Amino acid sequence: MPAKNIHYLILVCLLFVLPIVPVNSTPSNTPDSSSVWHVLTKGKIHPNLRYFYMNTDNVGSSYDAFAHGIGMGISYESAPWKHFSLGVSGQWIHMVNTSSLVPDPKFPILNRYEIGLVDLIHPQSKALLSRLEKLYVSYSIQKSSIKMGRQVINTPFINPQDGRMRPTAVSGIWVDWNNITNTKVEGGYIQAISPRSTTQWFGIGESMGIYPQGLNPDGSKSNYLGNIKSQGIGMIGITLKQWKPWSIQVWNMYVDQVMYTGMLQADAQWPTNQKSQWIAGVQYIEQHAIQDGGNPDPSKTYMNPGAMSRTFGAKFGWENKQWKSSINYNRITGEGRYLMPREWGKDPFFTFMPRERNEGFGDVAALVAKVAYQWKKTPLKAQLAQGYFHLPPLNEVALNKYAMPSYSQSNIEVTFEPKGKWKGSSFSLIYVQKIGLENHILADKFIINKVNMSQVNFIVNYNL
Repeated sequence: MPAKNIHYLILVCLLFVLPIVPVNSTPSNTPDSSSVWHVLTKGKIHPNLRYFYMNTDNVGSSYDAFAHGIGMGISYESAPWKHFSLGVSGQWIHMVNTSSLVPDPKFPILNRYEIGLVDLIHPQSKALLSRLEKLYVSYSIQKSSIKMGRQVINTPFINPQDGRMRPTAVSGIWVDWNNITNTKVEGGYIQAISPRSTTQWFGIGESMGIYPQGLNPDGSKSNYLGNIKSQGIGMIGITLKQWKPWSIQVWNMYVDQVMYTGMLQADAQWPTNQKSQWIAGVQYIEQHAIQDGGNPDPSKTYMNPGAMSRTFGAKFGWENKQWKSSINYNRITGEGRYLMPREWGKDPFFTFMPRERNEGFGDVAALVAKVAYQWKKTPLKAQLAQGYFHLPPLNEVALNKYAMPSYSQSNIEVTFEPKGKWKGSSFSLIYVQKIGLENHILADKFIINKVNMSQVNFIVNYNL
């Protein structure tokens, strides 16, 4: 067993043993809430289990793929001591079985989906994968907190992402401030990231390009992996709810030496009666390159000097306790590619659908209809989404980073979350189908794992 796995095993053993080891220094009938022993033994332990099966069916059988794996972990947070607390989480992943996830000389197109269930850095490894996912000190007072160390955050640009075995995690300082009524301020400084589908930690520049890099605006292959200079990310988000029924979000993210991205979003809810309401939202995102975009060499930079992009989004819908429905639209203008490292999180657009993204493209028009139904007496939820995504032509590489054709996408998701003794568990079945909208015949590299494919996902979670 690798040394780091031994360290994690010792850590887990300590977390389980610590609360039951007898101590003679403090009588059991007079606990001292200020003692280190009380703080540690009154902490919370949360184990978790996750099983994930994925199967992708492409045109023909040469590129069909499957994978299923199981993961387990344990997290611990101490009781507060003078507003301070400690948190730690270790996770382990084992692939039960997979098809080949590395390019075959006869079929050289890279797998896009199942490979995300293993370690992207070592996709052929059969070893037990492990990650020290959280390790932080937190200071909390009233409704606010500041957390320093390894943690998981959820923002429009950096977030856990929509699925695979473990989420994206970050290392840095994060503030969550809620001491003013109807106002939330969150933000901080991030100096390292462990992307989804990896077990290692990377500096900000190092993390960019672990996922496929696509093409440069001139059509050459992007080569920014390991070549981006960036010391960290500064981010701040403010949510205001003073002007009901509107909720306003403002986000700004500064990636040192690479780019600046700002987002303004407004959401509203209008009750139609006591049981239902109308919902609406609008969104605007703008980003600009900073300095040379990460590297003075144009073939190795992430965002060309002077590059910029804009996106506009809107949604409108109706919902009650059982039904949720919406029509969603997003437009990325032809001024440039919307860029955001896929290692960091999913798209913030209203039109986002799991298993595909519009990052890396410009001149995009997307329309998505969503509907969800929650049964009254059964803990069962069904969701359906249908989307149409019109992308720039494949030969316009300046606006089509990943050479993706226009497509339609259908998602069906059913989730069962039992109660009683099975509380904390969930079972999800997700079916995805993508169809190309191009009228002419395309080469395999523009189709396989992109369009004219279907996929089945079965996911089991158990969290205590």
